[in-house]
Parts: sequence; structure tokens; C-alpha cells
Amino acid sequence: MTAPINGPRGLAREERTDQRPEGYAEGHSVDERHPARVYLDHNASSPVTPTVARELRAFVEGFWGNAGAMHPDGSAARDAIEAARKRVADAIGGAAHEVTFTSGGTESNNWALFGVAGAAPPERRHLVVGRHEHLSVLRSAEELERRGFEVTWLDPKPDGALDVADLDAAVRDDTLLVCVMFANNETGILQPVEHASRLARERGALLFVDAVCGVGKVRVDAGTLGCDLLSVSGHKLHAPKGVGALWVREGVRIAPLVHGCGQQGGLRSGTENTMGAVALGAAMEAYAGRSAAGAVTRGLRETLWEGVRALGVGAERNGHGLDLPNTLSIWFPGQDALDLQARLGAAGLSVAAQLGAGRSPSHVLVAMGASDERARQSLRFSVGSTTTEPEIQAALDVLARVLEPIPDADRSHDPSPQGRAR
Repeated sequence: MTAPINGPRGLAREERTDQRPEGYAEGHSVDERHPARVYLDHNASSPVTPTVARELRAFVEGFWGNAGAMHPDGSAARDAIEAARKRVADAIGGAAHEVTFTSGGTESNNWALFGVAGAAPPERRHLVVGRHEHLSVLRSAEELERRGFEVTWLDPKPDGALDVADLDAAVRDDTLLVCVMFANNETGILQPVEHASRLARERGALLFVDAVCGVGKVRVDAGTLGCDLLSVSGHKLHAPKGVGALWVREGVRIAPLVHGCGQQGGLRSGTENTMGAVALGAAMEAYAGRSAAGAVTRGLRETLWEGVRALGVGAERNGHGLDLPNTLSIWFPGQDALDLQARLGAAGLSVAAQLGAGRSPSHVLVAMGASDERARQSLRFSVGSTTTEPEIQAALDVLARVLEPIPDADRSHDPSPQGRAR
């Protein structure tokens, strides 16, 4: 192997001397060990595409200066970071000085909560958080609760979205921060962000939107949403892992989470990740506004769903309503999610089991009212901008081989309200 390169999926035919298996396609979700492998786990991580890799490669090979150094090599790195910052800001409708680069979505989400709490006036010690938020938000809120903040926890409706009436009742005059994700990463269901924004403004609270799962799949505009903080992560939209950003509206006070030499205006210390910033900027510019591509992605997802229904295995969708065009959460009655994930993987299909650490049931599905059994028998399929129609058909072929149809009389029915959501 010659030049540094993306892993087994994504970048193809980029100056490698080792042999790639027949059928490996540029940008397609295929594993080197299994030429026919189909990757439908883009919500977990997406391949670095050649569009992004070309810009990344230039900095891997030709730029090594520290952006904090006052010499030409440092200036070149600094200029590249500032150009990337503007590309990120432009993609989400913000200003460059409102964007701070981070190590990814988890850091951005932690910083949003701890940063706002660290700068909070003493009379505002209350947060509103949905129980279906990403664990990086939930765990941060739980820690703030242990530190003396009060948290009102909201369960989503069985369809997967927060109830606006619950939001109305939860936000108070002493509320500091309302956390409403743009779209859920497991179900893809869009959340009532704009309603939360109006409510927060009326009560003098701030609104944080975890947009990690939404950016790159539909248009996400911070101004339209009316939020005060918004997080993004590179590897969800074809940039490498290890880079993300937090957008903070001008005038919002936030305390640093990482302390040190004062980089990025003193907000996030640590030597800047020039290559990561450049890659994120390129990805945001190329993919963050792909509204037209959403129709294609939705068509592929619906083809997948109709094919699964036709298998006769009693499958049901988790969540319904306005959603991301690429995400499909499916309950497979009687099928242990981890076991099914392993069998599908062995047959050439990569999908996500909706389980937490230690095989705990999905906190998202449980919050929606699903039984533990249903939550432990659900898989998430997420297509991406590199997914093709033949890959969807190949995925259905794998599912047909692995799953056996079950007679109507033998199908178990989940007693929870979510049980018949489609």
C-alpha cells in the first residue's frame, strides 16, 4: 500500500498496489473480504468518498504546520481551518465565528450541555431532555442532575416524536436549556424543533439541537430551526471519524469544556485537527444540502421496506410520521437482534442491532412504549448517498435467505402501543 487511505469501505482505486477483490466499486459500501457485501449502517458511520478524500489527501501529504505557529507553515494550516470553518457555517446557515471544531458528535453534545450549564445564571438550573436523545446527551444531563440541576425527562409518543403538549408543560420560567434532537438516530423520526424554539424564546431558555443524524440527509438550517446550539459529526456525512463541530449562536454564553492553550478563541483548547477540519468542510459543502438526493434515498428505503414486508415474517416498522429519508427501524418478531445481525453479517449484509451495552434493549424504543422484547428484536437499516438499487436488491436476497416466513397464527404481537405502529 502506498499513500494513506480510507479503510475497507469507501475510497477506491486511490493509488493502491494491493489487489482489490472483483466487484469493489468506488464509494460503494462493499467490504474487501466479501465482494458482494452490502453496507446499510450509514447512520452509524458513512464511507469517506473520493470527493472528500481528494481534499484530505492534499493535507495529509503536503501540510503539517501547527495552526498556532507564527510561521508560513502554521499560517497555511490556520488559513485552511478558517476556510473549512466558513464552509461548515455556510452549510447550516450560520456565521464562521459561531463554529468551533471538536472531536465529534459526543464531544459536541457534552460541550453543549456542560458549557451552557457552566455559564448559567444562578436562577436558571432546569433542563428539559427527551428520553430518546442520543446517550451522549442523556448521560450529560444525568451528570448535571447529580450536580444539582433539575431535569424534566420527556418520553416520546409511540410514533417516535415528542408531544408538543408535553414540551409546553415542561418548559418553565427558570428553564436554562431545552434539548430536542433534529431527528432520532434509531428511528429517523423528525422532532418538533421549531415548536421547541418558539417555546424556549417565550420562556427565555436556550435550545440545543443534536443534528448529527440529520445533516447530510436533509437540509438543516440553524436559522430556520431557531436553535441556539447545534452539533454535527463528520463521519455521519462522508468525512473521517474524529472530527465534528458545535455551532453556537452569537451572544450565547458557553463555558469551555477542554482547557489548555486557548485555541479556537479560547473555547476549545488543543492543537487544531487541520486535516479533520478540511475534510468536514468539504463534506458539509458537498453533502449537507442534498435535498434532491433525499428523494432518491427515500425511494431506496421504501423499496427495502416493501421487500421486507413481502417476506412474510411479520415485520413491523418502529415509528411513523415525518422522518429522515434513509432510516428504517424494523421489528422482527421472534428474532434476537444480535443473533439476526450476526447471521445477516455472515451472509453479506451489515445492519445495526438496536441494543445498548450489555444487550440492554434500545432506550429509544423503550421510551416510545415498546416492550423490552420488541426492543431486543429490532434492527435499524440506514441507506446512504452511495447506496444503489442493486445493493437494496442484494440486501433483500440476503434477508430472504436468512429469514423464514412464519404462519399468521404463529406471529407474536407486541402488547405495547408501539406494537402496531407502521
